[in-house]
Amino acid sequence: MRKKLVYTPPANGYPEWNNNPEIYRLNRMDAHASLMPFDTIEEAWDGDHNKSSNYLSLNGQWKFAFAANAESRIVNFYEADYDHSQWDSITVPAHWQLQGYDYPQYTNVRYPWDGNEDIKPPFAPTAYNPVGSYARTFTVPSEWDGKPVFISFQGVESAFYVWLNGELVGFSQDTFTPSEFDLTPYLVDGENKLAVEVYRWSDASWLEDQDFWRMSGIFRDVYLYSTPEAHIYDYFVHTELDEQCLDAELIVDAKLLNYFVRPIGKITLEAALYDANRAAVFPSPLTIQTQVEGEELTSVQLRAAVSNPLKWSAEQPNLYTLILSLKSEDGTLLEAISCKVGFRKFEIKDGLMQINGRRIMFKGVNRHEFSCDTGRAINEADMRKDIELMKQYNINAVRTSHYPNNSLWYELCDEYGLYVIDETNLETHGSWTYGQKELGTTVPGSRPEWTGAVLDRCNSMLQRDKNHASIVIWSLGNESFGGGNFIKMHDFLREADPSRVVHYEGAFHYRESDAASDIESHMYTSPQGVEQYARSNPQKPYILCEYSHAMGNSCGGLHVYWEVFEKYPVLQGGFIWDWIDQAIRVTDESGTVKMMYGGDFGESPHDGNFCGNGLIFADRTVSPKLQEVKKVYQNAKFEAIDLKNGTIKVTNRHLFSALNSFRLAWQVAINGVSVEAGTVEAAAQPESEETLTIPYMLPKLSSISEEAVLSVQLLLKEQTLWAEAGHEIAFEQFVLPAPIEPIIGLVPAKPAVHAELSATALLVSGESFTAQFDLANGSLASYVWNGSERLLQGLTPNFWRAYTDNDRGNQQHLRCATWREAGTERVLQAMTWELEASSATIHVQYSLPTTTESLLSIIYTVSGDGEINVYEKLQPGAGLPEIPEIGMLFQMPASFDQVSWYGKGPDETYWDRQTGGKLGLYAGSVQDQLVPYIRPQECGNKMDVRHAAVTNAKGEGIVMKGAPHFELNVLPYTPFELEAHDHIHLLPPSNKTVVRVNHKQTGVGGHDSWGQLPEKEYILFANQAYSHQFSIKGL
Repeated sequence: MRKKLVYTPPANGYPEWNNNPEIYRLNRMDAHASLMPFDTIEEAWDGDHNKSSNYLSLNGQWKFAFAANAESRIVNFYEADYDHSQWDSITVPAHWQLQGYDYPQYTNVRYPWDGNEDIKPPFAPTAYNPVGSYARTFTVPSEWDGKPVFISFQGVESAFYVWLNGELVGFSQDTFTPSEFDLTPYLVDGENKLAVEVYRWSDASWLEDQDFWRMSGIFRDVYLYSTPEAHIYDYFVHTELDEQCLDAELIVDAKLLNYFVRPIGKITLEAALYDANRAAVFPSPLTIQTQVEGEELTSVQLRAAVSNPLKWSAEQPNLYTLILSLKSEDGTLLEAISCKVGFRKFEIKDGLMQINGRRIMFKGVNRHEFSCDTGRAINEADMRKDIELMKQYNINAVRTSHYPNNSLWYELCDEYGLYVIDETNLETHGSWTYGQKELGTTVPGSRPEWTGAVLDRCNSMLQRDKNHASIVIWSLGNESFGGGNFIKMHDFLREADPSRVVHYEGAFHYRESDAASDIESHMYTSPQGVEQYARSNPQKPYILCEYSHAMGNSCGGLHVYWEVFEKYPVLQGGFIWDWIDQAIRVTDESGTVKMMYGGDFGESPHDGNFCGNGLIFADRTVSPKLQEVKKVYQNAKFEAIDLKNGTIKVTNRHLFSALNSFRLAWQVAINGVSVEAGTVEAAAQPESEETLTIPYMLPKLSSISEEAVLSVQLLLKEQTLWAEAGHEIAFEQFVLPAPIEPIIGLVPAKPAVHAELSATALLVSGESFTAQFDLANGSLASYVWNGSERLLQGLTPNFWRAYTDNDRGNQQHLRCATWREAGTERVLQAMTWELEASSATIHVQYSLPTTTESLLSIIYTVSGDGEINVYEKLQPGAGLPEIPEIGMLFQMPASFDQVSWYGKGPDETYWDRQTGGKLGLYAGSVQDQLVPYIRPQECGNKMDVRHAAVTNAKGEGIVMKGAPHFELNVLPYTPFELEAHDHIHLLPPSNKTVVRVNHKQTGVGGHDSWGQLPEKEYILFANQAYSHQFSIKGL
């Protein structure tokens, strides 16, 4: 029997959780690989921990008591005879803040106690630092009698003590890796009382300043497991590929434990490897016999050559199953454990990161574990949803920002195929500032009191996750500056696991720690800065571990980064920040669903909606940003060679997949209507190109208003884990040089127009319409078609959009404020008109009250058939800031609630975020064009619109045509109304449809959300004149 903990209080008089950074574990078991003992080989084959007879879940209802601080907690609740039957019940796993206790708090950089308690590291808050007291009972299964029993806490935030039957078992910190304790000496027959005391914050919280919701509690699984007295305590599987990445050697390093330290004779460890069809790779299992004596672990090794195994990569995640069996001297199976094995080699070779001998490009994303309903207590369905979406949208890599994720996540990454940067649970952003030169008081820096804790975090991550093929890079943490502790962390990981690369972005900020990272890693460097690195004799391969900050309406200019990445081999991709909006869903008494962000729970400090950075929304629905990511990240490039004869070039950017494993489909459409379609065979090998001939007949167009577009798509031939057959993985479109049939014949006479001048308006009418122009402001104020008014508010020049999060971050809404009311406050200078038999032309000139005067002219040409052509020309004044948008805004009654368009779609597109949009015919409700960013802002834009219509249920409305194209935005709200509300649920019911027909609006940007502007080519600088035209007509 192992000995019980003999507890000695810390020498400094403080508890373990406060002012004792050197104490991060008491009686906690040494970290080891994820494993579960099974009684049979068949059970091990399935690998379902929940079905093992050696597993007992403690998830479910626990008794719970909440205290605002340590002083007010129930100190003796752990005692065996303490009665907690009247306590509240609480669900485990979960955060107590989402179960009616305490409050969630979102901060980015600032520590959550800033401004509330003046403390310095390593002191923890004490005035307000909630403590959760958990208690429950359990009975050990009778089949476990005489066997060791352990408890595993997969995740507890941030520090906790464990008691069993009134006796202290241990203490642990590190929120995101398992803490396991040996319960065997503490068990009693029958019912056992388990007590856990959890502290919201501890001295370890100085190491956990991640950009996320600050919540606490037992938020991952808790379970008991039992083992035989001779047990595989740990194992490390190595797959050593040769220089050609062809053949391999399988090496298994195992550590065996004799729990009761008594003679058990010789034991045999066997290793059997099976392929996906359950065929054995070796003629017979690898075996080694040994004796396990004493309290120390016994190390053994098995190794064997494997001839040309199928290789693992994100493209082709081939996995084998390894089953380790431990047998007694007489051959009885004591236990079996299993894991998936992927044969792959990841290395830096010739200055580049390579996977199985090929230069890798990380098309990645950062991912916080988050659910809008359960916080970081996410479930398997959440994880599968995430990974399936990532694969469907061409994401091939994920960084576990900024802590080790739930163990299941890595199993799924192995299975589905994602490259993983596994990150140590370490961020101390609030302990340093950008631009500082010396370590100062930075945590952990080179301070020896933190060395043990950060090395423990590295070790816990490595030991748990080391057998996952998907993990190619270890990361030392995030935004924690530098210092000698990072060198020690790097050296530890490299020595313990030479098969992986070590990453740390903080070396960029403190070059004395440059040796802490094997790669050069930056955050939010501009495309120009990235290129500068590539051209400056780089010594390390380069990634952006965070880029394209996806806050609100963002990710503009993503393609610009990839144009640079693809020019220089040393640039090896990046990881978008980040995957999911961190908003908490709350339903109030009236049934209104609210997505809450920082400050909504009355907490201070907080960082507002800076938690809304996701490519998907908090409820796991897809945001329009993913449309662009999918296109930019696609692994095939299509280029026109000779479109008259159907010749295109396709470049296969896959590393391991030939194009003949996909189906290449094509379609020719005229104005969005398909006229011809088919498939062709593509066969380009990985990293090669080929020329293809698409066998279409070049169509003849009947008028200049028609165009022919060729669309090519690369589709999955077969169903995969993550998508159905036919799923599109790449596409491109080309406008074809189709000839126009000559038009021969008499042009029919246009209907006559009539003009009438009243005291307040000029009325221009025809057979089916009347257009009224206001003499006071020159606007088209009314448009009656077939006796029905189409306008609720007339055409108004507009130069403003509801500012986006990126606009706010770079101060555009302040810098460009002169344009906000420039249209509504315009001053009429002249209004003249000309009348012909079949048309009327109205010339309107304005002065705009910008900081320096700007001039605007509008020409309306009214035809007898009711079509009104609108020409707008802006001449900005001298020295003015950039213009958010240039166009015309009008309102229609709310009954006109449908919009259709021939342009880019289906999701919103912007000047600098449109490569993922497809030219086609689309339709939807006006309400559905409102994108639910957690703070209302500009949304719903459509690029390259040729024609569009806003209609009611009868199909009546207004049709708009470009000359040749325009940008269209149709929403239930004006830009000013969107700006006036800081939550989507606060927008009032709308009584109108707001139509904006634009020449252009400035790109949305997204290199970051706190200063960088969109790329220059996507900004409407006020140093030139702008003009555009379009037409409207009744339906």
